[in-house]
Amino acid sequence: MSRTALVVGGTGPTGPYIVNGLLDRGYEVAILHRGTHEVDEIPPEVEHIHTDPYDLDCLETALQERQFDVCLATYGRLRAVAKVLAGRCERFISAGGVPAYRGYMNPDLAGPAGMDVPIREDAPLVEQESEDEKGWRIVRTERALFELISGATHFRYPFVYGRYQLVPREWLIVRRFMEGRRRIILPDGGLTLCSFGGAPNVAHALLLA
Repeated sequence: MSRTALVVGGTGPTGPYIVNGLLDRGYEVAILHRGTHEVDEIPPEVEHIHTDPYDLDCLETALQERQFDVCLATYGRLRAVAKVLAGRCERFISAGGVPAYRGYMNPDLAGPAGMDVPIREDAPLVEQESEDEKGWRIVRTERALFELISGATHFRYPFVYGRYQLVPREWLIVRRFMEGRRRIILPDGGLTLCSFGGAPNVAHALLLA
């Protein structure tokens, strides 16, 4: 009997690489997404579950009592996805973001100012909402995930570049050239560094988990 995998998302920058990587490993794959952005790279044998991955009730209705060997959640409201799938998959792997780290959005919170690149997994996280509202929401989501699924594996994604990325990596610079702007303002004294990951490489990291 084939092992089963659920990919929440599946059609963004890393999605097709994750889906096809699972197929290559012998999994029977289903993707759960809204169905508004289908892509050619998803083979016809992949099941599509079309629902709103940001809504708890929609997720419960769409999945009913189904169980999977592995779930990879790269899209939607992670707290809702984890709540629905807790106890219903042997492995749960999810993706979040680096704004959880203290000093990413507000460099002055770190000492010295700024966030180390590369950053250690156990580096300090945002501690309260007043420091950084977005980062604090991400931290709270991570904590909620591990309360629901203690054995989960969670990746903090870098900026991902590649096909299907809504904001291409080079566009921030290219647009300035096209508009004839001669200067680029560098925040934080030009000391801020951002990590980027190619979509195939980031997807491969999840598949290794």
